[in-house]
Amino acid sequence: MNDTSSDNNPSKVLKWFPGTPEQEKQFRQWMEERDEPLWFEDIEDWLENNAMDLVEGDNGSVVQQISDKIARDFQKKISPTATVKLPGYGYPLDRMPEYHFPVIKSNQINPWCAGPLYLRELCMLKVVEEITNQPEWWVNVHDAQITDNWKKEILGLDWNDYVKYADFTPSMADWCIEELKQKADLYEKTGLIPVLDYDACVIKSDKLVPDTLKQELCVGSQKLQQAISGDKLSHNGITFHLIDPSMCPLIYIHSRILPDRSINRTTCLEACGKGDILDSNWVPHIKFLSNDGNKCPFDDTFQWLPCDVVVDEAGNAKVDSYINNLHPIDHADMYTTIERFITLALPAWDVIYRWPEEFCHQRITNEFVTYDCKVPHLCAGRECSWLNIPTAEFVRRDTEISKEPTPPTRANGMDGHLLNLKLERNESHLEKFLRQSIDEGHEWCHDMIEGRENHVHKWFYDTHPLRLPEPELDEVPVFSKCVPLSSTDARSSAIFSPKNNRLQVIVQLTEIRLSPEKPEYKGDLWKVDGMLNEHIVSTALFCYDSDNITDGHLYFDTPPQDVVTDFVHETPNYDTLRAFGILPGGKDFQVLGRVRIDPGTAIFYPNIYRHHQGSFSLADSSRSGYRKVLKLCLVDPSIPIISTSNIPPQQWAWWKNCKIHNEGLDLVGKLPPELQNMVFSDADFPITNDEAKRLRRLLELDRIPPGVFGWESQFWSDDESENDEGQNDEGENDEGENDEGENDEGENDEGENDESQYDGAQRLGEEIRLCFRMNDVLMTVAS
Repeated sequence: MNDTSSDNNPSKVLKWFPGTPEQEKQFRQWMEERDEPLWFEDIEDWLENNAMDLVEGDNGSVVQQISDKIARDFQKKISPTATVKLPGYGYPLDRMPEYHFPVIKSNQINPWCAGPLYLRELCMLKVVEEITNQPEWWVNVHDAQITDNWKKEILGLDWNDYVKYADFTPSMADWCIEELKQKADLYEKTGLIPVLDYDACVIKSDKLVPDTLKQELCVGSQKLQQAISGDKLSHNGITFHLIDPSMCPLIYIHSRILPDRSINRTTCLEACGKGDILDSNWVPHIKFLSNDGNKCPFDDTFQWLPCDVVVDEAGNAKVDSYINNLHPIDHADMYTTIERFITLALPAWDVIYRWPEEFCHQRITNEFVTYDCKVPHLCAGRECSWLNIPTAEFVRRDTEISKEPTPPTRANGMDGHLLNLKLERNESHLEKFLRQSIDEGHEWCHDMIEGRENHVHKWFYDTHPLRLPEPELDEVPVFSKCVPLSSTDARSSAIFSPKNNRLQVIVQLTEIRLSPEKPEYKGDLWKVDGMLNEHIVSTALFCYDSDNITDGHLYFDTPPQDVVTDFVHETPNYDTLRAFGILPGGKDFQVLGRVRIDPGTAIFYPNIYRHHQGSFSLADSSRSGYRKVLKLCLVDPSIPIISTSNIPPQQWAWWKNCKIHNEGLDLVGKLPPELQNMVFSDADFPITNDEAKRLRRLLELDRIPPGVFGWESQFWSDDESENDEGQNDEGENDEGENDEGENDEGENDEGENDESQYDGAQRLGEEIRLCFRMNDVLMTVAS
């Protein structure tokens, strides 16, 4: 996919520097003195300090023009005839157009954050998700007797078991039932169910994929697995990747790019080894920090390669360029199958893409929260505070706290009820931090996590409950308030934009295999998909086959606004924990809930929700089991990136099977062994399988330093046990994979610490200066 707008058109030529000659002179001098790349924010900072008149009142267009011009000049030095202009080649790597899907981390724009949800609304999200997993829910929701029983069961649950300090009111239950009625209509007409929906949404469907298509993918994946020998399969002993975007990705100063043309599935093999080396003015072995001290969200070494997809007027998808690591000739039938899955994903992707602008809503509006003071005689004339506790009460609670019996364990389900809702603990990031602190010997954390708050604070909570808002169905018309998305909003054609019929999709095909020896998959890290290089906006997850596996879930959280305390008014200690489950002023993410992964289920989620795969295990520990997943990541249609239409295939196995290159190999085979060795040592080949595995591991290490997308540390470890950093989920970056004793590269992983492995990733730019000239060398020596 190319952006080939010409610089020869005077109306499109960007002025080199929009300021005075003196300002331009100073700017050029500053550029020459720097030995580091210029990111958007670097240029912006310089202009603000030295040419404020240029950026005052500007929306970033001046900085973008200068940044674009610098990148274009650099491209001309590499490829004088280049017409392709994409981020990292002709455009700056960190280029962000004015209109694009939100991101939760960026160097140059305000990151997206969601409005904080009251704990009450989190409980409502839970009810909707659980009920939509029930058989025939869309029929039962219209039966008044059944919904009355649902309401009684919901109100009878102890919601404090799900989220600490939570409750559930009759008006909340009425809202949920009305919302389910409207979603039932949407489901019957489109097959789509929005869940965890407010400022963004997750969409699930259990009837979108026909059984024949699932069987077709099962057959194709079996053929693909048979074609990949054991030593070539990307895996860690549990997670097996049949199509892996981390194998043979785009690599700066290594990969070749076609500067003035594109290739498709039928012409890609003949282009092997052609093009210019994709040099970069973003030095690959230097990692940059953003202004907030975290690692830059752009990967200046690697980029996953999407395939280009053409969508016709009827909404049918056709893969135009090769899928990275899926041979376009040997596995042509798989292309057809994957095209059908992409077609099925388009309506859900379109809704998710439009949601933040068109369909965002909240069930409970963020109103000011105040205390309902039960002891006005103690707080009269001063602020309500725990300091107002009477001395006698303090002594009594201090004496009685050690005598309090341990509360009985509550059952998660309610036998005999229609729903049997399972209120598994929706553990927050705060609780995870406390559990880690307990492991480090901090006993006070044990008291907090077990619910034994300081007795002074408990007195305050008992005597000062919060006045919390509730959903009100009568405020506005019910339909527009409960579910802003109607069945007519879900489009099956003219997806994203009628003028743009080309999309880019990153494909991954994964199997998780469990056995009596390895009976459990322990989950993975919280993450978003890819780096900003990939500009992934939404992901489709198709579980197309599963056997002997317990229920698995995909968990989601979101970065809330930093101004949570603005909604807790007239409360001197800003009691956001009881209202939102978030500490005041903190940078914690708010856990929204989870979505169940069932065989045949399709889940679509936005890349502004972080996610992680929860643990699951064998249902019958005496025999093996598996889960198979197809993962499709959609690149932002407003930001086309370098794809397989620009980068010729880099796989050695593909290259050596190409007829045009085999002519040189046949000639070399006739040379004496010593001359053959000379040829092979002097030539730079496409990526061999062993090299691809090594680069894959470096790519994973390259993307997991602490603080990339959240506050918690994300270290590489082979010994994680209980903190979800064990193995990777279906189709993730494999951050923190537990290699389970496997070692593809023959290295002693346990003997290497995190620092040495990360240093290896940073030295990548110095190690991999390959240039794909094998055909030229072979033919020259042979002649």
